[in-house]
Amino acid sequence: MSEHIARQLWLGEPDEGKAGLRVAFASADHKRVDQHFGSCASLLIYSVAPDRAELLQVTEFNIEQGHNQGKLDSRMAVIADCFAVFCTAVGESVFRQLLAAGIRGIRVDSGTPISTLIRQLQQQWPTPEEAPRHLGRAARDPARLDALAHSSWEDE
Repeated sequence: MSEHIARQLWLGEPDEGKAGLRVAFASADHKRVDQHFGSCASLLIYSVAPDRAELLQVTEFNIEQGHNQGKLDSRMAVIADCFAVFCTAVGESVFRQLLAAGIRGIRVDSGTPISTLIRQLQQQWPTPEEAPRHLGRAARDPARLDALAHSSWEDE
């Protein structure tokens, strides 16, 4: 465990076949987003799907003043497999690091309930009919990708 982490609680993995989108929330009270990502007291990780949300992990950090790369690294490691982190603020360089790691840093107003953000994610979930059409074409003609791989990519 990192020297920056005070304690961690793992509540398990989602039931097999029910994996959802992993999303993190920066929160001091574990109910509302009320923290800056780089100095948050704790991060909560949920698995969110259209019909459910499940708390998977709570990580509490030692609070340290000032900028410290180790402090940031410990927070980045906790959310490494998340789609997004909701927080009240995130610095520009950290925002770029999040993007490079494939994580979206999403700023929300301080005090926004985590339950509200989860419901908003669920309401925006695309139905199978709304899935991108290009995915449907690839599924209908799997040989199409093989044909592209063997075609000439040289400019004429």
